[in-house]
Amino acid sequence: MATENHLSGAPLSANMPLYSARAVRLFSIFFSPIAGGALTARNLRDVGQPTAARKALWGSIIYLALLLWLTSYLPDSMGHSWLAVVVGYAGSAGLEWYFGQFVQHRNDFPAKSIRTPLVVCLLIFVIPLFVLVLFSAIIFGEMPWTAL
Repeated sequence: MATENHLSGAPLSANMPLYSARAVRLFSIFFSPIAGGALTARNLRDVGQPTAARKALWGSIIYLALLLWLTSYLPDSMGHSWLAVVVGYAGSAGLEWYFGQFVQHRNDFPAKSIRTPLVVCLLIFVIPLFVLVLFSAIIFGEMPWTAL
């Protein structure tokens, strides 16, 4: 079954794998809206929309920068632990809506493996965090979790 790209009218192969909406949502929440934007941009490039792909990626970068700037004005007494989840989920909802403008019937496409983006995100986010913890242990002489 082939679907049609409603903006360009080009037929899309229904067996072309795309990152699922769930993958975009989870990457936006657990890593950043930029990670979700990169997955959406990859999907848009795969369906023949390179201009829309650039807009999705730049839009997610601007969205995160704007929200970081706005949250810098929140009082410290507010708990910020919920903020990352809300920001990530709202960003993923926007990305899903934007992708839906170019491809209808997203569920007709098989899901692409998230192994490569997961490894990249872990390398970008987790390894620097580990290095910072190790560095603080060297500087302060103890591991942060032993001070509890």
